[in-house]
Amino acid sequence: MNSLKLNHLKSIFLFILIPFYANSQTESETTADTTSVNDFSFLLINASYTNNNLEYLANVTDLTYVSEKIPTLFTNFSYVNKTGLYVGGSYANYFNANTQTYEYDVEAGFQKYFDNGFDIDLYYSKHEFSGDTLLEGLNYDHSINFSAGVDVGKLYLSMDLSYLMAQTNNTFLDINLSRLIQIDKILFENDVLLINPSIALAFGTDYWIYEGMTPLEKYYTSINLRMNGFSSNSFSYEAFDIFIPVSYGVGSTYLSFSWMYRIPGDKYKLLGWENQSGFMVSLTYFLNFSNK
Repeated sequence: MNSLKLNHLKSIFLFILIPFYANSQTESETTADTTSVNDFSFLLINASYTNNNLEYLANVTDLTYVSEKIPTLFTNFSYVNKTGLYVGGSYANYFNANTQTYEYDVEAGFQKYFDNGFDIDLYYSKHEFSGDTLLEGLNYDHSINFSAGVDVGKLYLSMDLSYLMAQTNNTFLDINLSRLIQIDKILFENDVLLINPSIALAFGTDYWIYEGMTPLEKYYTSINLRMNGFSSNSFSYEAFDIFIPVSYGVGSTYLSFSWMYRIPGDKYKLLGWENQSGFMVSLTYFLNFSNK
């Protein structure tokens, strides 16, 4: 649990591009007829690279920290049907790891965008990981995820709730506030620049941090937390995140650069977490199956 992996940049980034693409396609088609976001289907193909910069506590006794860069390549394929149902899969390969390391997810879900600016997303994910456990982050086999958001003026307020199931079951909640800045026709008639800075408060259960510990280690970890005024085996504040993705799109192709910075809460700093940063470069293509 001493490392903080940043590959969830992938999911955050795609959840930003998908609704923008859907709505932008709708706006372009309404000039010819009255369509809605649910009037077309599309295939998303994405490849992303991240530096996956890790800083973790290598020795608890003398508070020795180790910093490593583990470059990672992600690929994602998702089919989104006009009904709102979607299926997809993603694969990640970690380079420079101590052993061959990879993970993959298979997902199925439903998303809906309403005319009043409200949206929901519910999906199930099957997750598998193999290789260096330092890069695993949080061990889980299945997850059920729900997100909801609403436009508030020029801002977008959203929440993400995840229930992860494995050796222990854990719940995580993120509350996000973002602002989409869109600039059209930069170089061409059909290009766009998207800047979507956001901040988030992260909360979660801490049952997972005790996995792999001996009974004595679990006891002393719980005592150490309580002596410093923190709860143990509970749901509590986890971190503050800053996320800034910048995307340039021409037609259905988008090139993106995303940067993230995470500031752990004092409870997790006591357990060895340090401030973390990471970046991701992504190329995304949408194949539209719009019925005209």
